[in-house]
Amino acid sequence: RRSVLAPGGCMFSSSHLHVPGGVEVEVHPVVLFSVVDHYSRREEGQGRVIGTLLGTVTGNKVEIFSCFPVPHTESEEQVAVNTDFHATMLSLYQRVQPSHQVVGWYSTGDGVSDSSLLFHDFYGQDVERPVHLLVDLGLGTRRMSCKAYVSKQLSLGGATLGTSFEEVRAGVVMAEADRVGMEMLFKSATASGFSGAASLSDADSMEVTIKKLLKTLQGVGEYVDEVASGAKPRDAELIGLLQTAMAAAPALPPNAFGKVFSSQVQDMLVAVYLANLTRAQLALAEKLQAVAI
Repeated sequence: RRSVLAPGGCMFSSSHLHVPGGVEVEVHPVVLFSVVDHYSRREEGQGRVIGTLLGTVTGNKVEIFSCFPVPHTESEEQVAVNTDFHATMLSLYQRVQPSHQVVGWYSTGDGVSDSSLLFHDFYGQDVERPVHLLVDLGLGTRRMSCKAYVSKQLSLGGATLGTSFEEVRAGVVMAEADRVGMEMLFKSATASGFSGAASLSDADSMEVTIKKLLKTLQGVGEYVDEVASGAKPRDAELIGLLQTAMAAAPALPPNAFGKVFSSQVQDMLVAVYLANLTRAQLALAEKLQAVAI
């Protein structure tokens, strides 16, 4: 079912000043990657894409952990949102992360438009103060950027004149897993010379990681040899850290370690396979949904 949003109210230009003591938005990198992926798979002739933002709200801080696309149509006369698709995807996401709730919506483009107010009102039905994340992809002419907005009612006396968008402070935050993933992406891009080549395979990524580990162990071994020979002074703190690391390593025979390592690798490959299968199924379901619409 598609919900048709009828135009109404007034649309004012957004403010570029941060609201003192207002909402602060923190965006995880996976959200931006999902938006870029959604835009790259948009229908031919579609100007922009929209989707739902999921996260948590703590006081004035809104943290966005994930998102999912929402099919829509947009014209000069009206805009429409596939509400059934939105409800189904939200139900599936909350089965995995029940603590995450809808905190707003995203769209691509270089600025807010008249129809943005209609989408914002749609999400405002279930969210007290929805956040609008505007992702400007640049499209090769400028740097990619993202801005966050909240709505504010404009009134004169007791009469409501309309609604405006106010920009709020927004930033990208990275957990340790995000940082590792970003480093791998940068290394892959550097290795391909930013030519658009495919990223490293799982086997190649593991090989790079193992080589880095071996290089680190070699450096540690050289340092220990130099300290033992008296070429370098002893650092009690560093030696304590090395002893702690060595004590944490399991004392396994080579054969047993090989079996454990092979088992871990097989588990990882199964997880990668299931992730790729899930991604393919979601892409297929989205295509079928688009055809049905």
